[in-house]
Amino acid sequence: MILKSYIIEKNISMLDNYYAVLFYGENIGLKDDFKGFIKNFNKDYEKISIHSNDIIKNPNLLDEQISNTSLFSSKKIILINDCSEKIKNKIFEIIKDEKKDVKIFLFSENLDKKSSLRSYFEKEKNLAVVPCYQDNEKTLSIYLRDKLKDYQGLNQELINVIVKNSGSDRNAISHEIEKIKGLFLNKKIEPEKVYKLMNNAINLDFVNLRDCSLEANKAGLNKNLGNISLQNEKVYFYIGILTNRIHKLMELKRSIDEKKDVDIAIDNIRPRIFWKDKPIIKKQLRLWNIKKLEQAMKIVLETEVVIKTKFNSLSNILIKKLLIELCNLAETNA
Repeated sequence: MILKSYIIEKNISMLDNYYAVLFYGENIGLKDDFKGFIKNFNKDYEKISIHSNDIIKNPNLLDEQISNTSLFSSKKIILINDCSEKIKNKIFEIIKDEKKDVKIFLFSENLDKKSSLRSYFEKEKNLAVVPCYQDNEKTLSIYLRDKLKDYQGLNQELINVIVKNSGSDRNAISHEIEKIKGLFLNKKIEPEKVYKLMNNAINLDFVNLRDCSLEANKAGLNKNLGNISLQNEKVYFYIGILTNRIHKLMELKRSIDEKKDVDIAIDNIRPRIFWKDKPIIKKQLRLWNIKKLEQAMKIVLETEVVIKTKFNSLSNILIKKLLIELCNLAETNA
């Protein structure tokens, strides 16, 4: 069964109809939200979180976790992170024998239509998949309004600024929301304070780094990397800025293939591209094709996973490494 993510966000109890649910896609922030929803909804369940590598190292791990009894609760939820085709046979074996007091939730990166893991969960009646695709401005606006629905002073202009400033990345927006909640304990938002909180000067610096990287401008990138201090707490903003531009270039490339005209494609894309950015976009389009952009997106997502799961304290170093990798990819003829 295929479930829409926005419907599950509104009613997490729908997942009770399924023994196991697979969440897949590139939207790490959305998947993190679902993990939180699942844990909060199943408060009386023992919660076990394991990684696919743990299962590869110990094939009996899942069986042990399911069969082991707890002194605190007879019911348990098992969250399997970084799930992939490598452990599909073990997953298929486990979910064939449904346990009454056990719920299993799997979280994976993007799975294409050929994935046997994805296909199995789509077809079985007691299983479900929830695709977690990248957000757009509309979904993030709704997300912001919902998270700050009890606060006065939130308007569409402020929402647009937060979304744009956060690079259209849900994780970065979540951090901004937490800052806003901490700043306005009386639940009355003062827009001017929010603008200062978001630190636009640092944001502009990273946009310059991004453009040097995607333009294969090694000299400019090296110079800016030496002069700009990247902050660990803004890592999801940086990733969001990169992801947003890569997706925009992919959209433009597909439009150009259809319309055969760069200027028409740029003029028709929404949201509109600011006139000062058009020469930069055109230069980047000359260097990138769909294959390279898909490879770039994979590198960005892999970096995000490493930062989130292993080396959060080294975020600034990993972002610099990412920018250099993208710069090297930009100048290849692949």
